[in-house]
Amino acid sequence: MYGVGRPRPLRAKQQVGLVVGLAAVVSLVVSGCEMSASADPPTSSGASSTTGANPSVTSNPGNSPAPTPTPTLVSTMTPPVVKGLVWKPQGSKYNGVPVTYVARTDGGSVSLLWMDSSILKYRFVPGYAVPEGSPSTSADNKPSTWVPLAAAGFNGGFQLSDGRGGYYYKGSTVRGLQDGLGAFMITSDGTLKVGKWGRDLKKTADTVVVRQNLPLLVDNSKDVSQNNSGGWGVADGGVLNAHRTALGQLPDGALVFAFGSNVTPYELAQAMVKVGAKNAMVLDMNKSWPTGFTYTHSGKKTNGARIHPDIWRDPSSYYERFQKDFVMAQLPSS
Repeated sequence: MYGVGRPRPLRAKQQVGLVVGLAAVVSLVVSGCEMSASADPPTSSGASSTTGANPSVTSNPGNSPAPTPTPTLVSTMTPPVVKGLVWKPQGSKYNGVPVTYVARTDGGSVSLLWMDSSILKYRFVPGYAVPEGSPSTSADNKPSTWVPLAAAGFNGGFQLSDGRGGYYYKGSTVRGLQDGLGAFMITSDGTLKVGKWGRDLKKTADTVVVRQNLPLLVDNSKDVSQNNSGGWGVADGGVLNAHRTALGQLPDGALVFAFGSNVTPYELAQAMVKVGAKNAMVLDMNKSWPTGFTYTHSGKKTNGARIHPDIWRDPSSYYERFQKDFVMAQLPSS
């Protein structure tokens, strides 16, 4: 008999089993050390966005600094509260929050597309015909570089031969930029700004594209359309009423794109003033060129929707490089 607290001696078979078990544990430890020593050290993925997942625990060989978790991108913008405007979410969400909203004004003739620039980045794709003489890159011919991240898309400006204004893209000045004209500029980090060239906007080393198109339609929150002046383009047949588009920027940096069905420059300018645009410029016009779409994604499938029923073209027009230039508002890549 053995008293409480006194260990009972192991039998021969138990001793053998213990020795075998200890040998297996030692083998696993040694093997694990060899695998850890031969593995590549962890690397940081940079400043890409995440959806808030907890960072994984990794080894830290050589006492190198441990990678820091990438912060989740958080929206800092909401559509402006304007009497008479009802914003409805249409399109994609990021972390469950809509990034594009649509509202109608002027009896439904003008649709306004609000885009959350604290989340979205902007990508310019030159047309294969317009702007005339534009350079292009290999990525401009690969829809896979913009379609999977598309949140919204809208048309660019006039043909260079039909309007005033210059054009710069990817290091090439195709047509000289003119001080005092309206322009949008996109930089390498995907930021898009709208303003008067030479006053609000100037080319820097980070500038990717500058697209000018006539004088500003709204300048410092004031309508400068001269009450239906033809200086912002006339439709086929020389009439002022046409399908027209414009791009404006709010004081907080958010962008608003406007599509007007059979409207004058003045009506489009008034819609931009109503929504609170600080600066706004005209884009394209006439029957088929003005566009404005939102996009959603389900697996590998992309679905588009018009922001106004009178838009002539299909959202799939921007699933490939198009005849004329366009801008894609894109979701974060991760």
